[in-house]
Amino acid sequence: MIWTYRVLNNPAARKKWLSFVFMIIAAGFGYTAYKILSSGEIGKSLIVAAIFALFVSLYAIITLGKPRHYYIEGDYVYYKPFKTNLKRVEDFEVDEDRMLIRLKGAGIFGVRTLYFENQDDLRQAVRMLNKITGKL
Repeated sequence: MIWTYRVLNNPAARKKWLSFVFMIIAAGFGYTAYKILSSGEIGKSLIVAAIFALFVSLYAIITLGKPRHYYIEGDYVYYKPFKTNLKRVEDFEVDEDRMLIRLKGAGIFGVRTLYFENQDDLRQAVRMLNKITGKL
């Protein structure tokens, strides 16, 4: 099974990425305020901060719109560099409102959260997870 989602279309992923981007921009502006207070170079510091905010914003736009692909093949779920053996997953939690599945016991380098764009893919993945983990 293969499915695709965009961060912009999933409420949980969108909140996660936007908070990450705002945290980076806030850290950049905090550093700029520190530089202005310590050295007094207002003009140069503000130009550098504006360029930094522009690049981070462009990164956020690209990240929010980029399609991401998951697929389940055999007993494994794959997402780019990560893969998780679904036989080793202790349990999973389905959140239909936020369109995600949290895998418990997936490990540090495993896929721990599966995001979805539509309910059909979510239901199909739940059926497949139930079959693989033996919850049926």
